[in-house]
Amino acid sequence: MVALVLINPLTLVFIGMVFLAVTKKNRRVFAICLTLYFYLFSISFTSHWVSNLWGVADTYNPEEKYEAAVVLAGVLDVEWYSMNDSLFYIPNNYVHPTSSTERLLAGVYFVKTGHAGQLLLGQWTYCPINKAHKSIDEAEKVKPLLASQGINENKLVLYAKVNRTLDEARGVKAYTERNRIKKILLITSWLHMRRSIAMFKNIGLTPDIFSTNKPLAGNLSWTSFVPSLQGMAATFDCVYELAAYSLYYAKGDLLP
Repeated sequence: MVALVLINPLTLVFIGMVFLAVTKKNRRVFAICLTLYFYLFSISFTSHWVSNLWGVADTYNPEEKYEAAVVLAGVLDVEWYSMNDSLFYIPNNYVHPTSSTERLLAGVYFVKTGHAGQLLLGQWTYCPINKAHKSIDEAEKVKPLLASQGINENKLVLYAKVNRTLDEARGVKAYTERNRIKKILLITSWLHMRRSIAMFKNIGLTPDIFSTNKPLAGNLSWTSFVPSLQGMAATFDCVYELAAYSLYYAKGDLLP
């Protein structure tokens, strides 16, 4: 949480504005730097450019029959459930998606088409900071969607309780070793894949990979250079991944 606050562009811009208000030396230079930083952070071109550099090419082989497809957690808007799950008019089988739900749909596709024998999900429980809100077991919220897509209980494996990507890598390794599974397909979002596959390789797993949420080719226009909240949010996601990768690399938890 501290890291999230420190990489928040609004936090840094606010600090910069305070500095401008109290300093006299080099004020003009600092104002130009601050304006440039805010502009680059808030245009969608920045995230598009970083995403293309940061992503990892798929190694998925459509001719291969994988024993399991591993979908990394974070596929639903668990914060929404935490705040609204007690509302009487919300159906029990309602699924509140995010952009990362795409990775779950990819996993469902590979199992339904016979490209993967099982769908592996970590059992992640979201625990909100605000204790007035409910803790949410994401896997339980995912089940209605999987059932509606024809993924029955014998195709779904909740292999371990997890809190972060590193837990998922360790949990998948333990499960595959117990069940002598050799060929697996790792599925997660484009930005998240570089860190994820590095963690899997660090503990001796070398799955094929398939990324969702890929940046669209030719998706740039003049609006890509206009500051927007959407652009800022997309750039923040890039910075978050860069910061997380750096942190885990410093701790020795991933293999570049």
